[in-house]
Formats: sequence, C-alpha cells, structure tokens
Amino acid sequence: NTMGRRTRIGPDGSVIKDGDESDSSGGEGGRRRWCRLPQTVDTFGFHLNLKHFALVMLFVSMTMGSVGFVLFSCFLSIYTLNQRRSSSSGGGSSRWKDGKVSGANIKGVGDLPKAPKGG
Repeated sequence: NTMGRRTRIGPDGSVIKDGDESDSSGGEGGRRRWCRLPQTVDTFGFHLNLKHFALVMLFVSMTMGSVGFVLFSCFLSIYTLNQRRSSSSGGGSSRWKDGKVSGANIKGVGDLPKAPKGG
C-alpha cells in the first residue's frame, strides 16, 4: 500500500492530515477526530486562544483561590449558555454557527474604529 499523505481542510477549518500511520493504527488520529478542542474560547466577549485562556484560568486561581476559581467557572458557563440560547432564539443573524462564534473580532489596532475628526 503506497498511499501518500493527504492534507485536507475539515468542516470547522482545521487541517486534517491523512496517511498510512493514522489509518492503520487508529490511535491518536482517531482520538483527534472524537476529542477536538476549540481554537478559541469566548471569555465574556474576549475570544482567547487556548494558551491565553489557560493563563487567565491560572491567574484567576492564583489571585482568587479555589472559591473564586469555581465562581469564575460557573459565571463563564452561565455566560456561554446564555449566549448560545439567546443567539439560537434570536432568529435573524446568529453569532453561533456550528458551535463556533462567527462575526467581527478585533485582532489589532487597525481593526478599531477611527476617531471622529474635528474635535
């Protein structure tokens, strides 16, 4: 079997590499398909990468203790559920598509609105 490696884009935009190793073993390649982490986490309106979200959670646990960490996690869960529920019942333009937030995200200073002139 001389099947080469193929790279394709998944429905969520992630890169999926197929090859002999993942097809025959079924180990890690199968786990990636079933246990896929999101690329960003909506943290009260801030879309953080997983590394940044982990740092925020570490900072919260260090500064607020275990009770503060649990409260932060509970409020974040309530916020996420409320955002998903409000967007699904909103009808028109939904912020959630396929379990991910869609829409404008400010990634740099150039994305910010310009200040009004004449001041």
